[in-house]
Amino acid sequence: MMGLMTLFQLISVPIFLKYWGVELYGEWLALNTFTAYFQMTDIGLNTATANSFVFNYVRGHYDKCNILINNNIFFILIAFAFILGVLLILVVTGFFVKLFSFSHIDSSVVNISLLLLFLQVLLGTFNNLLNTLYTATNNYARGIMIDNIIRFLEYFVLIVGVAYGFSILCLFVLGVTVKFLGLFFKYYDSSKLYRLTLGFSYLSKEELKEIFLPAISFFSLPVANSLVFQGLTLLLNYFLGGVAVVLFNTTRTIVNFGRTFVDILYKSVWPEISITYGNNDLLKLRQIHYRTLASSVLITSVICIFLIFSGESLYNLWLNQAVKFNLILFTLLIISMLTNSLWNSSSVILLATNNHKEFSILYLLVSIAVFFSSLILLYLTNDIVYLPISMIFVDLILVIYALKKTMIITNDKLTILFPQTICMFVGIIKSPFNKVKLFGK
Repeated sequence: MMGLMTLFQLISVPIFLKYWGVELYGEWLALNTFTAYFQMTDIGLNTATANSFVFNYVRGHYDKCNILINNNIFFILIAFAFILGVLLILVVTGFFVKLFSFSHIDSSVVNISLLLLFLQVLLGTFNNLLNTLYTATNNYARGIMIDNIIRFLEYFVLIVGVAYGFSILCLFVLGVTVKFLGLFFKYYDSSKLYRLTLGFSYLSKEELKEIFLPAISFFSLPVANSLVFQGLTLLLNYFLGGVAVVLFNTTRTIVNFGRTFVDILYKSVWPEISITYGNNDLLKLRQIHYRTLASSVLITSVICIFLIFSGESLYNLWLNQAVKFNLILFTLLIISMLTNSLWNSSSVILLATNNHKEFSILYLLVSIAVFFSSLILLYLTNDIVYLPISMIFVDLILVIYALKKTMIITNDKLTILFPQTICMFVGIIKSPFNKVKLFGK
């Protein structure tokens, strides 16, 4: 799904620039940053519940599985109702109009668009909750395939709407419609795998307390990501305007297209990690860690080399030179992708086993540091090229911590991890050649 999202981003940007221009597209990007903030409303309960559901499902504790799902749904409804109330107050008082000060998007359109974005996120939250059922029943690929279809339809409608001159509000309404129909189908399909039993009798205060701390820890992760990604977009829009937003986001998008392949790796091993941890198979868990780390380093290295030699040409071809390429910014973002992949390879073990509490706090703290250091840089220099430097620095801190914490969970040692990972790395490189040799026999 992440690969599909990035692919459509690459396709959609030239279309947006052609039909809307750089400034209107920059305002659209700034407006859509609030999607990330709305997604925090479940405070991480979806992910924490999904992990715990898998642990209990493989152990045969089905009553607890029902309790976990019912608690999650109840909390989502309460949380979203509260945030909706706050959102309406901010809309009525004109907070968002003053915050953005858009010149191409009308103030009334801003307010209604934010409400429609909020509704999209609510539907998406329930859709993500259903992925729990696919993961626990070893049908994760099926759930992702359905998500891909839904996401494809969303982007298809968006691109066609922009090309045919649909209004911004119309585009958001179409997005909500696709989300709703996708959720309806996914609920029907998932009910064939696991029949949910819903009711107030399954609500449990004790179980909610037990899952609350892991959930809050997961909540800090999107908060941290929003500071690094959406936060930087808002800062750029405030200091330098929409053109700078487009430059930074398009450069980051083309680099993130390479990062997508690594992210797909992490998402694919997550269910396997949760199931293995639920079965208490530490030996297999270590093997998954070695394989993930070796694959991540190999994929990222290949992508970095490719981008270094062809990135500028691809960027200019992609945007038809509508935005001037910035080599320094591009290079630093490539380095950031490499350092980021190192700690993500270990952190996925922490996240998939609900052992991420301390890591999430550290990640939030370093993300705050990135945000404020970027604020200072923009204030002093009015230049965006050096923003990734602070991201690279905090990545190195996270590498050390995530690796150390993961080895505690898997009962591993550096003297074992490094040789095993290197062997796995060499084995991955040799495997295509081995297949050719066998075929020759």
